[in-house]
Amino acid sequence: MPGPDSTIEAGSRGRSVGARLAVPHTFKPELSFGEALLAISAALARIFGGCLLFALWGGLCAWAWGAIASHFWRLVAVLPLALMFPAVLAGLMTTISAIQRRAGHVR
Repeated sequence: MPGPDSTIEAGSRGRSVGARLAVPHTFKPELSFGEALLAISAALARIFGGCLLFALWGGLCAWAWGAIASHFWRLVAVLPLALMFPAVLAGLMTTISAIQRRAGHVR
């Protein structure tokens, strides 16, 4: 009787380690050095850009909240700021992706 691991080994024959361990839909395993550098740069830009945007946007919301005495006007001023944040963050991520795609096609 074959062991439980025999079917796994049989299915993985002929595939590279990168193909067997690849994370789906994130990157292709055979990246060139330039493509890998571009992917790393885009990931870091997303991380640092998102963190910076979150810090500045949060600071702006806190400043607006503290500058207004009335609770009603605080809500009127800060609620749109809070609701606009996801759209601005999505715009930042889309822009970084567009720059990455454009830089990837230039040769």
